Amino acid sequence: MRSINLGSFAPGVNNRLPPTQLGRTLPDRSKATFLSAGENIDLNGRGYLQRRRGTSLALSGASAHSVWGDEIEGYCAIGNDLLHLEPTSIGLTPTTVLSGLPEMAPISYQRMPDGDVVWSNGQRIGRLRGTTALPLATPRPVVVPTVSAIAGALPAGRYQVAFTEPGPLGESGSTPPVALTLPANSGIRVTGLGADTVVYMTGPNGEIFNATATDGGDIVALTNTGPELRSLLLSDMPPGSIVRHYKGSLLVAAGGALLISEPYYCGLFSPSKGFIPFPAPITVVQPCETGVFVCADRTYWLAGGLLDTAPVVVLPYGGLQGSGGSVPTPDGQGTQQAFWLSPRGLVIGTPDGSATNVQENALKFGPARAGATLFREQDGAHHILCARQEPARPIGAAQGSFAVETIVKETDL
Repeated sequence: MRSINLGSFAPGVNNRLPPTQLGRTLPDRSKATFLSAGENIDLNGRGYLQRRRGTSLALSGASAHSVWGDEIEGYCAIGNDLLHLEPTSIGLTPTTVLSGLPEMAPISYQRMPDGDVVWSNGQRIGRLRGTTALPLATPRPVVVPTVSAIAGALPAGRYQVAFTEPGPLGESGSTPPVALTLPANSGIRVTGLGADTVVYMTGPNGEIFNATATDGGDIVALTNTGPELRSLLLSDMPPGSIVRHYKGSLLVAAGGALLISEPYYCGLFSPSKGFIPFPAPITVVQPCETGVFVCADRTYWLAGGLLDTAPVVVLPYGGLQGSGGSVPTPDGQGTQQAFWLSPRGLVIGTPDGSATNVQENALKFGPARAGATLFREQDGAHHILCARQEPARPIGAAQGSFAVETIVKETDL
């Protein structure tokens, strides 16, 4: 039997070519061969194959989904419970954080600069701090104080009053402002103040709210000299299908709208201007240092300040729900590049706003309604592991070193 030198398998997987046409000559004139498929193998950047490492069961349960983790901790949903996953020397230690969640409702997670993890499943949104579930922001006053006119030394004019509640997550959003028109030598009595409730008031016929001292709930002179109210007319950030962080703001995808929180005030956004509409439901939101990729009917790039820019189309198609992620750029400068699954394969997005499909020329895929990805560093190789959830059966693919090699295998999402 005659032996044949196939060369390396650096080109990766190709299911577009017939089996008799998989051979290639690389730019250095060395021989190489596409794989038509591969199962239980890893492919490194030099084109060598090795059997993948074995696995062992870490956690089991019915209806498990929405697994997320970083170098600190992880979370997942099993049934109606959201679990915290603590890595230990003997495996993962699960702790129930929340119960009563809708079964199989996908959850999106985002590590925030303060160390908390924001989560949302499209119906609820909140924070996770280890094994503790917290609201996204300090709740507004439960009982809104009432105001009435009394005698005092306030000048005549129209005054407005609003209230907030401080808490361990910062100051809450404000209550809707209440207006009073007073004659000269009047005052304002506030009834129902909580022990820590902060009172904000304008001057006569003014529009700027400043913190105001009260005397047992009475305001009889102009004492509104404290900090300015930041949360006037802001709404609580609603839940969405995707949560991400970009330049101090929380981003939430809710249907076809990308909601953008106030900077460094992630629980609140402006319902009048703090959003960007898209023509179709958003399926991927993936930030880089200089902008954000958004997939809806097509793939868009938003550069710089999101509310001061216009979306630019970078690909004529969108992405698969739940498939976005980020990895360090190869230059070692500490910047991030984005990746996600599209109907035509894995896409890499770079901080300059360009998006490249690294699988389209070699692989063809059937329809898919969702996807999942994982960046893996192992044995000196970098891989993005991908899984597509199709109506009939899932097909998974691992894209190694981003644009060089691909491994296709049967897998579950």
